[in-house]
Amino acid sequence: MKIVEMIKALPFFGNNKKRNKWRKGALSFDLFYQLSYMSTIAASGVPRDQIFERSAEIQCSSAEYFRKIKLTRDRLRYDYARACRSVGEPAKEEDIKGLLLRLSSSLTSGEPESEFLSREADARAADFENEYGRDLEALKLWTDAYISLILSAILVVVIGIVSTMIWKIETALIIAMAFIAVTTTAVGVWLIWVVSPKELTVLSKPGSKEQKIAAALLKPVLAAVIGISALFLLTGMNLGLALIIIAVIVFPLGFIMSRDDKKIAKRDNEVGTFLRSLGGVCAALETTVNSALGRIDLNAINILRSSVKNLHTRLTAGIKPKLSWKMFIDETGSELTNRSVGMFYDAIEVGGSAGQAGNQAAMFANRLSQLRARRKMVSSPFRWLCIAMHGAVIVILVFITEVIVAFGGMVSKAQETIPRLAESPDMSSFSSFNLSGLEILQHLVLPLVLIFTVANAIVPVLAEGGSKYKIFSNLGITAAISGVSLLILPILANQLFTSVSQM
Repeated sequence: MKIVEMIKALPFFGNNKKRNKWRKGALSFDLFYQLSYMSTIAASGVPRDQIFERSAEIQCSSAEYFRKIKLTRDRLRYDYARACRSVGEPAKEEDIKGLLLRLSSSLTSGEPESEFLSREADARAADFENEYGRDLEALKLWTDAYISLILSAILVVVIGIVSTMIWKIETALIIAMAFIAVTTTAVGVWLIWVVSPKELTVLSKPGSKEQKIAAALLKPVLAAVIGISALFLLTGMNLGLALIIIAVIVFPLGFIMSRDDKKIAKRDNEVGTFLRSLGGVCAALETTVNSALGRIDLNAINILRSSVKNLHTRLTAGIKPKLSWKMFIDETGSELTNRSVGMFYDAIEVGGSAGQAGNQAAMFANRLSQLRARRKMVSSPFRWLCIAMHGAVIVILVFITEVIVAFGGMVSKAQETIPRLAESPDMSSFSSFNLSGLEILQHLVLPLVLIFTVANAIVPVLAEGGSKYKIFSNLGITAAISGVSLLILPILANQLFTSVSQM
């Protein structure tokens, strides 16, 4: 027990919630990368110390456990087998716990690290593909369910609006109907977030030209949106006009990142082929990476061609290889390129075979790019379906509300203008309109429009993955639809009843 307490007292082993709160999906993605990286390094024949040292240095959540192993060995003077068991036993994540205990047993038995890690990497790759496939099947089902939930939410509101014509319903019931619509929408967004695969697509820091532009524009765009929102609240500006202005402001930022996301997808499709070709040329000619870059046929590379040329130019100019490769990664802006290139470069740096390292890195990159292509087939139609549904939902909600309110206003005017006889009943006794309820509903429509606008902008990005800045692209479209509807539909509803009254 004392040993366990000593290990828990080490750095990175505390009860820091921010450090230890790993999402299962993100950990699965990182563990797939971790084992692929370790098997590539171990295949180079490096000492055990170097395998664990480099495994602890990579930037992913699972690397934290290998940092604990390294610290346990350095401070408590354990061998690696005992350190793996000491760190693995208290681990809460079953995948990590099982891996470290199996690694401990393998090290105790004397099995070569390269054989164990190669076997574990293959098994983890198969598990990750199966898990990703199951998540995609669930995502297909829940994207359909989300559409049904939103339509159900709008149906509840429409029933509440029409009910005011039939009977004088209570104000609390009207508010409850709006609350049901909001809750249903929130549950739909949460479900899409839960079932969607968790992975990193773009670099954590801006790398590509588009990412740097978006990072520079983010603060001014947010400041402008906050300013317009404050102006709307203080001056009573028409919400439709405010939404159109916001749409014009935020759409360019989202459009830039959507283009960058498409470029990243194309780069990810090519990076595996590039690394395999580069490693093959290095192994065949027994030459350096720089010389091999000069021998590669760049006509076989489309999206990465300019980045590869820049890489070759930097290496030829004498810039440090590590810095040159880092600049290559930044130009792509892709996290997959970052991980696969890092795997390839580190294996060569420790003296491994370029051909073998290129094949391992290419297999990792190609597996992920193929899985993301399958995800794209699900998320891309869902995005346009959400936008089309948003237009239909907002038109129905706003137009029906305005029609009922206009009709209720005509009934109210009729009650005031028709002369009353002394013995005749009041016209209000024949009218079942809940005029106060209509007024409440008219005020509730605006928050509902805003909620649907934001929800239908967020959900497609959760399903698709990638940069969160793409939300601004969807928000520009949904806000424009909502703004135009709020500006035009009330005018159409009033003209409709004006023409009817003149007949």
